[in-house]
Amino acid sequence: MQKKDKELRGSSNGPIGGYHRWLKAHMQGLGWLPSLRTTEGVEVEAPKEDKEVQALRTELEKTQTVKEKFKSAALKIRKQNAELRDVNIATTKALEQETKRAGREEHGRNKFRGALWGSNSELKLQREEMDQSRVDSLILKDELRICLRSKRSLSQRLCETETTASTKKN
Repeated sequence: MQKKDKELRGSSNGPIGGYHRWLKAHMQGLGWLPSLRTTEGVEVEAPKEDKEVQALRTELEKTQTVKEKFKSAALKIRKQNAELRDVNIATTKALEQETKRAGREEHGRNKFRGALWGSNSELKLQREEMDQSRVDSLILKDELRICLRSKRSLSQRLCETETTASTKKN
């Protein structure tokens, strides 16, 4: 076929007449095509759908509504996921800051403990010295008591011996 001007021509170089009539004739056997409009404005009716096609269409509509529900649920879940991710990030940052703060406090406490440790050791030594001096003073007091008792007993014996010696001389 060759095209000259705006009309189609056959192999004999003559115009193909009645293309629309030819098309209608060939399309009559095809019942699955939708209604077509011809150039003259005449509308050709589409054949009625059978039960299987109607069932498939209703199933398609149902699946499309289910698909839309899934889409909306997926969007809702994505939003919740994003919100939870933001909360998780904020919580992680707060936890890191709190951990750093606690570490600084612990470092300060350890520093203070170190200073106290030296003072504590010094106080322990002083207490030990005081305790030892108390023990020594208690021992000395006991020995002094013992000495005083023995002095009294010696004085009494001396008195007794002197009285017995003076009675013997007389």
